[in-house]
Amino acid sequence: MKIKFWGTRGSISSPGPTTTKYGGNTACVEISDSETLAIFDAGTGIRLLGEDLLRRGPGRVEGHLFISHFHFDHIGGFPFFRPLYIKGNKFTIYGCEGTGRKLENIFVGQMSPEYFPVTMSEMPADLNFVQLTTRPIHLNGWTVTPAYINHPGLALAYKIDNGTSKIVYMTDNEPFRYLLRQQSKKQEVYDDLKRGQVELEREDLMLVDFFEGADLLIHDGQYTQAEYPPHLGWGHSFYEFALEMAVQGRVKRLLFFHHDPDRTDTDLDNQVEKIRSLAKTKGATVEIDAAAEGLEIQLP
Repeated sequence: MKIKFWGTRGSISSPGPTTTKYGGNTACVEISDSETLAIFDAGTGIRLLGEDLLRRGPGRVEGHLFISHFHFDHIGGFPFFRPLYIKGNKFTIYGCEGTGRKLENIFVGQMSPEYFPVTMSEMPADLNFVQLTTRPIHLNGWTVTPAYINHPGLALAYKIDNGTSKIVYMTDNEPFRYLLRQQSKKQEVYDDLKRGQVELEREDLMLVDFFEGADLLIHDGQYTQAEYPPHLGWGHSFYEFALEMAVQGRVKRLLFFHHDPDRTDTDLDNQVEKIRSLAKTKGATVEIDAAAEGLEIQLP
């Protein structure tokens, strides 16, 4: 399997001279082999992927687009994905249920005349929309398993297993265990909430079970631990939490993802070194880095 990063930034794209190493495009990751093309999220990076797909040669493009959630930094590139404008191409688009809206209507609304000059009905590619639960789906020998994570408005992580390698895409994941702090400002409800602490911690442990032994964990790393408290409830992790989870799950490689738009290349280099040093003090063997636009990884 090939894993290639086309967009690694979170919240909003951040092009410029200070983000050339890790990139300024928002979330988009390609995972593919000779039979299957899977795309995870449709942030601004998907535009670059689309251009690359068209350069790979003539013939029909068929792919599977998995959306983690519907915040704009994860779907904003969808209208600019050129393979969707070519008749004969075919894409299946997956997303979580429970938002109160049909999956297809989210994209139709994004491309309504108030926001975009071309409607989705003018895309000649064959589009099929599938609303997911946590039931695994099977693609040409792959098993793709969704799992709900902690982010406002519902979000999914995805585990991709081809029988030899296991990759987990877990962007926009806030620790469940800190929800109690968010809700416990009123003393009269604190005791009831405290009894729920064990259940919240169990939710984090269930995610550890979900990615147990992964060859590659792509995980939210928007904040430092010091930056996190003012952003409680915003739906994002800090580096130290991601490391803790990766160590508990015996992950082989951890890549921080969804970089804060204000984080420069130098900032990210420094954060990676800090977390590597922290991992060393814990005796952890996990390989640690930050996802960079253009990075390509090959797994069996």
